[in-house]
Amino acid sequence: MKNEIQLLDAVALTMDVPKYNLFRGEIGAVVECYPNDGYEVEFVSLDGYTYALLALHGSQLIPLRQKPQRMAKTTVPATIFTSQPVVEAMTSAEQ
Repeated sequence: MKNEIQLLDAVALTMDVPKYNLFRGEIGAVVECYPNDGYEVEFVSLDGYTYALLALHGSQLIPLRQKPQRMAKTTVPATIFTSQPVVEAMTSAEQ
């Protein structure tokens, strides 16, 4: 089976890692992929601080990716709005 976990994927732990005070279900991001199904995973708190950074085996992780449920029936083309007025920056003398 082709490896599903890729660089920068969000992953969840499938088991506790008590040595690092990590618990099953905690979410991290893959910051490095190693040979033989190894990954460096960073766990970040809500305020943006890294509280754990460690190498884990693929069997300890599950990728968190939303799979499309269905194909889109229609597409919407990108539009460039050329009829919009140009807004110029005011100089400090004009303000």
